[in-house]
Amino acid sequence: MPAKVDRSIFQSLGVSVFAGAAVFAGLVLWLRILGRPWICPCGIVEIWQGELTQAQNSQQFSDWYSALHVIFGMALYGFVTVMAPRWPLAKRAVLAVLSSAAWEAMENTPLLIATFSHSPDAPDYFGDSILNASGDTLFVLAGFFMAARLPVWVTVVMAVALDLTIELAIGDGFVLGTLRLISG
Repeated sequence: MPAKVDRSIFQSLGVSVFAGAAVFAGLVLWLRILGRPWICPCGIVEIWQGELTQAQNSQQFSDWYSALHVIFGMALYGFVTVMAPRWPLAKRAVLAVLSSAAWEAMENTPLLIATFSHSPDAPDYFGDSILNASGDTLFVLAGFFMAARLPVWVTVVMAVALDLTIELAIGDGFVLGTLRLISG
């Protein structure tokens, strides 16, 4: 007997794109309500910010932390695929956008901004610009779709290599950040 396939509305690519765009628009609205700036308050707009400068940290479209969002997207693909293997890829992608938006919404609350900015070993952090949060969500999707196409072992090697690169470059990453949060 063939496996039962999810025939939900999210099987339609158009509906999934609309749902993902609606979630993204909700994130932008929430960030504006929180008072997050559209772009870096310094007035500079860049595609890549490679230095951890107080004025531009998490303010540009992409930075070192963008790679962590790629890893998060890879992990989301693996998790959702294990938990809901019959869901169409488009439906899983909507869940990835929703998960990323939920993280960005929480990460930019005053409580989490204070938590991240008061860690003694962490780089200065004052919250994301909307440009940066948007880029982060796109990087989650990039990681998600990479994991959908690549063999599992390649995805795992890439995730470990990205995290190690970030840890060596800026002294932060998933492992170090998690340890920092746990230790208070």
